[in-house]
Parts: sequence; structure tokens; C-alpha cells
Amino acid sequence: MRLKMKRLRGFVCVSLILALLALPGMAFAEERGCTVTIPTYVEVTGTSSLTDAEFEVVLAGLDTEEPMPEKSSGTVKGSGQVVLGPMTYTVPGDYHYRISQKVGNAEGYTYDTAVYTVTVRVVNGEDGGLNAEVWAVKDGGSDKVEEILFSNAYKAPEDPKKPEEPNKPAAPQTGDQTHVRLFAALLALSVLVMILSGFRQSRKDRRFD
Repeated sequence: MRLKMKRLRGFVCVSLILALLALPGMAFAEERGCTVTIPTYVEVTGTSSLTDAEFEVVLAGLDTEEPMPEKSSGTVKGSGQVVLGPMTYTVPGDYHYRISQKVGNAEGYTYDTAVYTVTVRVVNGEDGGLNAEVWAVKDGGSDKVEEILFSNAYKAPEDPKKPEEPNKPAAPQTGDQTHVRLFAALLALSVLVMILSGFRQSRKDRRFD
């Protein structure tokens, strides 16, 4: 009987020791994790552009269980990079997101409306931690893209055309008008001289008669 009690006590002690040894491993498994950030890029094409135009890139989870950063969007003025995240993962699995650009109303800009589906695959690492692999596919395609890029185009607004003025009649040239008046005066004077000469000649003829 005493031998059985000793064996039972020994079994309980071994079980307790194993349980205590297992606790730190469980705590480590709960605390382990990996952090991911997703870089995106915005470019502006065109002959000229407004340098103060601001663009916003938005991150959205496709499932309610996807870890999300404190801020799910980022902005940049003109061309540049927008980094989304960080997101922290503690459980292996595939996590899916959609990344798009918010369409603004800056004058002269055409906004890229592309949408990317991003997959974050979290796996167990050899060191006991977690590793993540990230890739993106552009909607309408099937291949992984090298980068998440939004290409916006700028075209300067055209200046409104001024209404064409109606053709104005040509103003008479002062020099030509003076010559015409002088010629008319000389012509009138010549006619008057001829009339007077004829009148005088007529009176002379009457006297001799």
C-alpha cells in the first residue's frame, strides 16, 4: 500500500513539473507575432502639374478578422510613396486586403481608379516565430505585380477663347481724302472760270452787234 502511494505521489509530481515546463512555451506562442507594412506609390504624369495636389491611398480588409492599422489610409502631395500599416499578426493564415486611391476633385487631374487585392500569408518560422509573405494582384489581372502604383494624369485647363471682334470698316485715309477734295475744288473752279469766260465773250459779241 505504501509503495502504491509513493508511486502515485511520484506521478503527480512529474505531471506538475511537466505542466510548469509547458506554461512558458504557451505564453511565448501567444506573444509571438510579425509586423507588416505595405508600400504604395503615386505618380503624376503630364506636361505640368500642381505640386500641392494631395492624393489619398486607402486600405480595407476583406474580412472582419483581418488585423488593421490604427490609420487605414495615407496621403502624399504630388508624386511619392504612401506606406500603409503597420499590421501585427499573431496567428498563421492568409489575410486579404483591398487597396485603392480615393478619387479627388483637383482641377485638371484624372485619377487612377485601379484596385489591388493584397494577400498577407503568415507562416510559422523555423525559429519558432512567424514570418509573412506579401503580394498584390491588380483587379482585372492574374499575375502578381511588382509594386502597387497609382498613375494620375494632369492636363492644364485651356484658357477660354476670346470672342472674335467683327471686322471694322476701314477708316478712310486722310491723305487720299485731302487729294479728292482738292481735285473737286479745282474742277469746280475750272467750271466756274469757263462759265465766266463764256459770259464775258457773249457780252462782247453783243456790243459789236
